[in-house]
Amino acid sequence: MRRLNWGCGAHVAPGWINSDVKDEAGVDLVADIKQGLPLETGSVDYAVSIHALPEFSYPELVPVLAELHRVLAPGATLRLALPDLRRGIDAYLSGDEDYFKVGGDEVSSFGGRFIVQMLWYGYSRTLFTPDFALELLQRAGFADVCECAFGVSASGIDEIVELDNRADESFFVEGRKSQERHPRRGQRSWSAAGQGYNPAVARRESIRVVDISEGQPENGLRKSHLDSPTVGMELDSNALKIVGWAVGREKPVESVEVLAAGEVVATAPVSIERPGVAGAYPGTPGAEHAGFRLVVEGRGEGRHELTVRGLVNGERVPIASIVLEIRRRGLLSRMFGNR
Repeated sequence: MRRLNWGCGAHVAPGWINSDVKDEAGVDLVADIKQGLPLETGSVDYAVSIHALPEFSYPELVPVLAELHRVLAPGATLRLALPDLRRGIDAYLSGDEDYFKVGGDEVSSFGGRFIVQMLWYGYSRTLFTPDFALELLQRAGFADVCECAFGVSASGIDEIVELDNRADESFFVEGRKSQERHPRRGQRSWSAAGQGYNPAVARRESIRVVDISEGQPENGLRKSHLDSPTVGMELDSNALKIVGWAVGREKPVESVEVLAAGEVVATAPVSIERPGVAGAYPGTPGAEHAGFRLVVEGRGEGRHELTVRGLVNGERVPIASIVLEIRRRGLLSRMFGNR
């Protein structure tokens, strides 16, 4: 069994893949989950995380959970232990001094002790209640989400509760990755626009934009931006426009490409006139024609991530990642360029 202890910090466990962003003693996998875990898709049998998710801001939560969803095998379970905001509030309102681990020598006011503990000295960036955690799991693509008691799992895997701790201040939730159907060998998941495209199917599908993360300029890229889509956008068809602009430092950005599941599925030249960009970046190579436009045809129910990157001076640099939820059936199809 391959089992992942994500966000382990110094609390490493034998027999687990202990992963953390910090290179602590005993950590097997040092990685920033926001950049992706170096694990193959579907390679983990189950995963547990104890009080690691609060260290991320609200916009980062669903992408982080979606990455954990990616590495899990079909049918596998993710178990989370999270600090219980309700218990903290109850302890504060009832004047339960013994509940708080932050002592009076650290913060003299009772309300201050409550706040510092809930934010855990500033390490926590998000607070949690069980219903909020279950909602996040669903948004990240998990099924059969539920709250569980300390030491009790709905997964049927006894060992998944081995890492449970901090029972007095935590709640526990689980979500299961659905049994996914992957294309048979030789069966294409992607097709060029117009090849096998059925408008009747398109009308029965819809797209919701769950999250967008724009990359930081690096290498030859000076600045880029996506005008569309935007987070929360909902479309009644399976066609999604990707519109934006990109400028290089010393040379123009030649083209953009879009990847899905690691495969380049569309390219388009950076050639659309953008007077506003030219005014904002005078003298920058290619700023006058820094725009690009693509359209995505989606075929599939579930959550998918698209990566947009630019080609500048022979190097591919990240522009943005787009997390989409496609409602109803199929898989994302190939994109078509400038239209």
